[in-house]
Amino acid sequence: MHPALDHVSEQLDHLVHALDGHHAGAIISATENLAAAVVLLDDAYIPADQAEEAGLLIGATLEKMDAAAIRINMLKAWTRQRIDRNHQIRGIHQRGMALSY
Repeated sequence: MHPALDHVSEQLDHLVHALDGHHAGAIISATENLAAAVVLLDDAYIPADQAEEAGLLIGATLEKMDAAAIRINMLKAWTRQRIDRNHQIRGIHQRGMALSY
């Protein structure tokens, strides 16, 4: 397999793991590392004889991206519920869109 594609896949695994752990620092770090891996992939040359294998790996990587997106949406909803609950406990009424998430 192509090292740049493998690196993107590994970084996505780290991001999904960080999202599962709800650890903000790990999420930020994993996101930065994934962004760097994608930049390196953009500059990578994939030989024609590895194109089919690269296509399969890209498909698997897209599935991991979907998994990460699902976890991000769940974390966003969980955070929104916590913010709403804290406002409720404090007797604060939200006015308009919250900009804290």
